[in-house]
Amino acid sequence: MNAAWRRALTVLFTVAVAAGIGLALRGQDWSVLAQLLHPGSVPALLGAVLVTAAGLLCGTRAWMLTLSAVAVPVPAPTGVRMFFVGFLGKFVPGRVWGLIAQMRMGEQAGASKAQMAGTYVVNLVVVLLTGGAVGMLVAPALFDHGLWWTPLPLVPLAVLLARPDLVHRCAALAARVARRRPPPSPGRPRDLRRSLLYQTASWVLSGLHVWVTALLLGADPLPALPAAVGGFALATVGGTLAVFAPDGAGVRELMLVPALATVLPLPAALTTALVSRVLTLVAELATSGVALGAAALHGRRTSPSPSPSSASPSSPLPSPSPSPVSLRKEPSA
Repeated sequence: MNAAWRRALTVLFTVAVAAGIGLALRGQDWSVLAQLLHPGSVPALLGAVLVTAAGLLCGTRAWMLTLSAVAVPVPAPTGVRMFFVGFLGKFVPGRVWGLIAQMRMGEQAGASKAQMAGTYVVNLVVVLLTGGAVGMLVAPALFDHGLWWTPLPLVPLAVLLARPDLVHRCAALAARVARRRPPPSPGRPRDLRRSLLYQTASWVLSGLHVWVTALLLGADPLPALPAAVGGFALATVGGTLAVFAPDGAGVRELMLVPALATVLPLPAALTTALVSRVLTLVAELATSGVALGAAALHGRRTSPSPSPSSASPSSPLPSPSPSPVSLRKEPSA
């Protein structure tokens, strides 16, 4: 593919992402956020956005570790750029354009298309397994069996950390069901373990914004924490599996409301779910913009400046400077 086609596809992808983001922004119910905006709530809402951004950065690190385990390790700026280009691809209908862009970028970083596709599948399994484990936090609230269920998510997480090969087996099974080639076996189990830890932290941090919103609407802090964090993780997993819904829109809110209804009245639970969508959208767009901007700035700073020899291809070697002796005027006889 020549440079002109690559530039055209890059422009087309950028326009599609911008259009998708515009539609997502236009489709949000901003009035529910306006209900919570008052001088006393602004610091809490800003904190909710920041902690959601921190969760997204943990997810970025988890993806980069999965890439290192399945394919090749890449420098942090390159990995950040690859992740967020693929992440923003979720705003483009079809859910595959981000992966296609990552494959192109992966080839430039030394990873094959098969390795990039394998990274996508393995990372998806990591996201779903850890999200399901953290989602078990909501079980005591939903089934009213007391707080003794709260440590239950530690069991599957401990099993996955002890046997990271189970992640690859699940990924291979998913590929077989989809009639696709199984992903390459991870060559760095330590990186896969660290990916599981970072992704778990991502779920916990990302769910805290729901807890903050629930508190602003009058929820009791202690029971609301597992309901919010676990409910958000479980609802997001459900939205991820609902491939027909862009970014799980509608599905995530529908699954989050029952968990929140255990600690809030139903109207407040519905408001919290809608505010969650708005806050996560703001945090995702702000974090993506800052991360991509920082990666581009780092690339400009580290790119080598053109040397004089490269500036004039016709003369690959610099011409020798005239000797001071030759410039000296000979004395006349």
